[in-house]
Amino acid sequence: MKLRPIHPRAFTLIELLLVLVVLSAALGIAAPAISGWGRGARLRDAGDDFLATANWARAQAIATSRVHRLNLDTQAGRYWVTAQQGLEFVPLDVDFARESLAPMNVTITMTDLQSRSVETISFDPTGRTSPRIVRLADDRGQVTIICQTPAEGFRLLKPSEVIQ
Repeated sequence: MKLRPIHPRAFTLIELLLVLVVLSAALGIAAPAISGWGRGARLRDAGDDFLATANWARAQAIATSRVHRLNLDTQAGRYWVTAQQGLEFVPLDVDFARESLAPMNVTITMTDLQSRSVETISFDPTGRTSPRIVRLADDRGQVTIICQTPAEGFRLLKPSEVIQ
């Protein structure tokens, strides 16, 4: 009877270490790109949240026949919706109207179409809106939300449409 030589079907320690070194190098190269992607998504999400709040305020103004305002505190990076009650604007006890904060290191600015800084957007019961340009920015990019005429709603600009 002849014995067959045993050939192990496993990796050697050197082969496993070599694979780990290659994977570590690949992750080291990819990590900065992946972290930047997360920040870009965070900025887009913040823009989507602001846009959703603006669209909700416009719909509520039409549905309730009351003027609504989206208020912005640029120093604190927060915004909230109020509704007209008599001569005053009062806070609403609804999730979309409550105070929202921009993510850390994201700044929010709002101007009218003549580039003057403003702090509110008014939504009339007729559906008309204060034309505004809202910019959310961090150290890696910017998202622009715009309403160019009183008759249209707000929309998120595509990167190719960004105005200066």
